[in-house]
Amino acid sequence: MKTITLSTAALILLGTLTVATADTTETSLENTTTEQTMTQTQTREMKQERVRQMNQIKEQMANMSDAEREAAMAEMQAQMQTQTRTRTQTREHSGDATEATQTMSQTQTRTMTQEHSRTQEMTQTQQMQQMQQMQQRHGADMEARGAMETMQTQTSGMGNNLPQP
Repeated sequence: MKTITLSTAALILLGTLTVATADTTETSLENTTTEQTMTQTQTREMKQERVRQMNQIKEQMANMSDAEREAAMAEMQAQMQTQTRTRTQTREHSGDATEATQTMSQTQTRTMTQEHSRTQEMTQTQQMQQMQQMQQRHGADMEARGAMETMQTQTSGMGNNLPQP
């Protein structure tokens, strides 16, 4: 039976932990990339909607008289200022919520990673302790076998030294 040295077992366990950590990191990076892609798509759609609305406004403005155009411009400016204020407030509130959600998500991920690491460390510690116990037992068995062989050698040697009748 081949015996594994403590250093070899430690290296094997360290390699396993490294692979598990790399897999967790890769999954986190994939999630981040997916979120960024979704955000970019939403931004692109919002820009397209704004362009469509501006084109509609330009068409309406072209069909108006000068007086109607001035009144519409004043009304539009007032609406835009109101919308800007509303958007700013909404962004501040949603930004706070988004930031809180991201912080909570990061905290959960960090906690899960720490728990996983602790579990891995505990498993490694248990395995190392088992290996040490096996090596200690093997060493004790070898010592006992050596002692028995020595006793047998001494006993057989004593039997040869006894006077024969």
